[in-house]
Amino acid sequence: MPHRLINHLPRMIVNRLIAGLLLMIMTVALYGSEAEEIRRQLPSLKGKDRLDALGRLYDYIQADGDFEAQLSCLNEYLAEAHRQGNSTCEAEARGARIILFYNNLQNDSVLRHAHGDLDYMLQTKEMANYYRVWSYLVNTYVYDGSVTIGLQEAEKMYADAKERGDDAGQGLAYSVMGNAYFCMNDMEHASEAYQKGIDMLIQIHPLSTDLSSLFSSQCDVLETVHDYRQLERLTVQWKNYLTQLIADWKIPADYTGINESWAYYYIGCAQAAIGLGKLDEAEAMLAEARKKTTTEEEDTYRSWLFYHAKLSQAAGHPKEALTYNNRLTALLPSVDDMAEQLRVKQQRAEIMMRLGKTGEAARLYREMYELNDSVNRHDSKRKLAEMNTIFKVDELKMKQAEEQARMKMEQARLRMEQAEQQIRSIVIIASIIVLALVAFIYFRHKAAKRLEKAHAQLEDTHSQLLTAYDQLEATTTAKERIESDLRIARNIQMGMVPHTFPDREDVDLYASMTPAKEVGGDLYDYLIMGDKLFFCLGDVSGKGVPASLFMAMARNMFHVLAQQDLQPAEIATRLNNTLSEDNESSMFVTMFIGVADLTTGRLGFCNAGHNPPVLIGSGTTEFVEMIPNAPIGLWPGLEYEGEEIADITGRPLFVYTDGLNEAENRQQEQFTDERLLQILETTPFESARQTVELLKAEVEKHRDGAEPNDDLTMLCVEVKRTITEN
Repeated sequence: MPHRLINHLPRMIVNRLIAGLLLMIMTVALYGSEAEEIRRQLPSLKGKDRLDALGRLYDYIQADGDFEAQLSCLNEYLAEAHRQGNSTCEAEARGARIILFYNNLQNDSVLRHAHGDLDYMLQTKEMANYYRVWSYLVNTYVYDGSVTIGLQEAEKMYADAKERGDDAGQGLAYSVMGNAYFCMNDMEHASEAYQKGIDMLIQIHPLSTDLSSLFSSQCDVLETVHDYRQLERLTVQWKNYLTQLIADWKIPADYTGINESWAYYYIGCAQAAIGLGKLDEAEAMLAEARKKTTTEEEDTYRSWLFYHAKLSQAAGHPKEALTYNNRLTALLPSVDDMAEQLRVKQQRAEIMMRLGKTGEAARLYREMYELNDSVNRHDSKRKLAEMNTIFKVDELKMKQAEEQARMKMEQARLRMEQAEQQIRSIVIIASIIVLALVAFIYFRHKAAKRLEKAHAQLEDTHSQLLTAYDQLEATTTAKERIESDLRIARNIQMGMVPHTFPDREDVDLYASMTPAKEVGGDLYDYLIMGDKLFFCLGDVSGKGVPASLFMAMARNMFHVLAQQDLQPAEIATRLNNTLSEDNESSMFVTMFIGVADLTTGRLGFCNAGHNPPVLIGSGTTEFVEMIPNAPIGLWPGLEYEGEEIADITGRPLFVYTDGLNEAENRQQEQFTDERLLQILETTPFESARQTVELLKAEVEKHRDGAEPNDDLTMLCVEVKRTITEN
């Protein structure tokens, strides 16, 4: 989650923004005597002198960090400014009070005062802190769980700033809009909003300190989507900004706030370098970040530990990575952010897999599963079904109640008209005989009773309508929260498989995975060691969160075993022995494991209960005949058999899951193996990517709008003949 803006505001800049109230902070040693002297003088001061004295007193109290004392002093300053009719000082005090509430997580106080403060600033045309207060209001909504309301406020803030031609206000609006999209897990719109905020605010001089948090937030988003090239370009813009910021505001080199900003910059550089494989550069950047981190209690220190562990992993030093992760894990009890705890545990599980400690890795994955039980497949589906049912039932009840209310009101109207007609008739008859008078009284009394009963029924119906509306609103909110959790689980799973593929003359490789539901159980992976290409593709039994966790374990174990230069059959045997241990849920995975020699074209492979791959030739396209092996994870102690093809150079190999050949359309007709072979035979092979994307489009065309009935994963690899070979 992006850091809250106030964490990146150097106090010297805030002082300028609310000039006359927030002055330079004195040292703690001078605080006591100076503050007491001001309190002694206050009763005799009037007018501007009294306001100035209260402003200095607030500076001293602020240095001491006592929230109640700061709030009391601010309220006294605000009341004095109001009494004197000084709208500028009153507006500054209102802005400072919102900042105080925000920094001390007093969310209810921010929401209670912010709207009134904005109205006051607008009425008095004191606009210096107008959009800053508005940005704190938006962030309070967003981080307090009301993300939709926060996004609506951000959009209103942007429209207001654009209408007034206020570039700084528009930049702040983009910043908080990005925070809202980030919390909604909409990374595309979050990145777009952050970049627009950066591009707008960086044109304003002197530079705004709000840009520090914007750069940091954009860095988090770009790493999440693995766009390391764009992240590298962002760090250049980031460094130029910090250099100019120091020059604009003449900030001392040892100032705490600017050191924290430099630390986040160097960590951002390390993130980009690790993602691009520039490990020496990443190590140098992390060393610079550590110099700027003064204590181990800072957030930057935890980030430094995390990325140092990630760097050690990338460099192939899992023991060193574990050392950094141990130090980071020791700090977790003080961290409330569940996302950070999951990230650290996932990193630890991957390190354990690299060290061959598969049991410890499995335990960590179970802890992650328990920690993230809000996205548990059974519970989530049950809740979604329950919420959908309630939503539909409540909607039906509201319609029925509205129809009943309309009918009862119509009946009441007809009865009233009937009663009036009876009354008119009785009046005529009453003039003739006494009996008519008695009948008139009787019918009038009876009609009044009916009207009273109808009114009571109408009130009861209205109460039912209000209750149904409240239930519908609560149901909708809960449904949105569950769907957001499932989107997060999908992003975590998709981040576990590679999305970049080798750019080499001797091999063409491409793969794609499309889960049928929020999260799935398919997997693929590859690893190039020297002239050998290790690759695998698998399909876990079942779907949802349990399948995705089983998939993660299988993929990580394959990666570790492949690094040991084992043959496919040995990899399958070791995978089976580990995954079948304590497998109480009886989950299993079918898998095709291969290793191709890129110099000779020899393919060694082991098929563990998976669909036969297709070998594409110039005149022959056929399924590969293979020895049947059991799926992985069912029975321990099995010895898997491997096979080989002497040379597949120039003959692409296509591997897939049954989400391809068993894909169904609206008439439940399957795609079939025959159609797969027919397409591969009649379509000239251009590249691995073209083949995968062609079949993906053909499956989508076959479905004709039907919901996917299974996960779809495909991998195509071609060993090429190099110029030397020719």
